Parts: sequence; C-alpha cells; structure tokens
Amino acid sequence: MEINDIENIPGLRTYADPSEVENNKELDQDDFLRLMTEQLAHQDPLEPQDNNEFMSQMAQFGAVDGINGLLDSFNDLSANLQSSQALEASNLIGREVLVTHDQGYLPVGENLQGAVELESSASNVVVNIYDASGEVLGRVDLGEQRAGLVQFSWDGTTFSGQRAPSGRYQIEVEATIGNTTEAITPQVVGQVQSLTLGGVGQQMQVELENLGTVGFNQVNQIQ
Repeated sequence: MEINDIENIPGLRTYADPSEVENNKELDQDDFLRLMTEQLAHQDPLEPQDNNEFMSQMAQFGAVDGINGLLDSFNDLSANLQSSQALEASNLIGREVLVTHDQGYLPVGENLQGAVELESSASNVVVNIYDASGEVLGRVDLGEQRAGLVQFSWDGTTFSGQRAPSGRYQIEVEATIGNTTEAITPQVVGQVQSLTLGGVGQQMQVELENLGTVGFNQVNQIQ
C-alpha cells in the first residue's frame, strides 16, 4: 500500500491544511482499524505481513487505547469522589474541629485549646506558648501521660501573672519519652468558616476563623 493511497481510504480523516495536520497528530481507533484493513487488502500476496507482527500492532494499540480509557475513568471517579467529599464537608461549616497546626488562637475571655497525640506513654509533657518575638511567655504542664490523644488548655496566663492579649500564638509540645525529649506537632481547636474546592488531584482547603487556611487532610477531629 502506497502512502499516497491513504487519502483514498473511505472514512479516513485527511487534512489539506498543514495547520490541521499539526493539530491532529494522533489517529483514533476507527482510523487505525481502517488503515490496518487497507494494509491487509493491499499487501503483497507473495510477502504477506507476519501474523505475529500484525497481532503485536493490534495489541499495542489496544493497550494504549485501554490506558487512555482507564485514565478517563479515573478522572471521572476522582471528580465524583471530590463532589461527594465536598457535600459531606459542607456540614463542617460553623463547627469546631481539631486540626494539625503549630499556632493557636486565644479568644477574648476564653482559653486557647488544643491537643497532642502521643504514640507512647510519656513521663512528662509540656506545652510552651511563644509570643511574636519567639520568647516563651506561658506554659502548660501536663505531667505524665499515657499514649493517645491528650487535651490541653491555656488560659492566657503568662509567666508574669498577667493575661496575654487575644491573638495567635506559636505552640510547641515537648514530651519526655524514656531518656529523650521529643518535639511533637500540636493540634489546635478552630472553627470552620468556609471550604474551597481544589481541582482534580488537589485537596480541599478549610478556612478557619483566626487561623487561616489548612488542608482538609489536617482536620483530625470534629468537636
């Protein structure tokens, strides 16, 4: 079969404009099957195409076509799961959640609340509160604690005995486990104000009152 004969294949798309050729470099399944049929019909009867080669070409095209179809299915599934997740997550708006965060908010007349997840028992757990300059201005001594989720609450009292102004404060948790002291990422309580959907493959964002935006995967508990 001559190259010039391709344009005479019934139903095969051809492009006279070079720009159309540039934008349509890939054959679809119908084009491929028409080409294979014409190739078989016009092959040299004295040197027919090898069956193994023919089957290999069919298998390769089928594999690529199958992968593309599988990717489309996964994208559709991802979009559906994201929509379902968004509907469920909409119930979080206005609720208080426990999120992984290294900052907490001290409201007016209330306590800064949070928690720490201990993988093993600790002989002593301390929560240090830092001001904007990086100085420790308060501390919560939790003492000996078993493994699991340990709640803490800071009433805003500083080392000077005065109450700290409302606002955001840096939090650091230290746990003495065995003969070592480990820094553990804290969790804080925040109220959900809004949700922002991400694109395909991107996680949802949760806007917390006074604490900014965190990823949906940082939400550990609904209170």
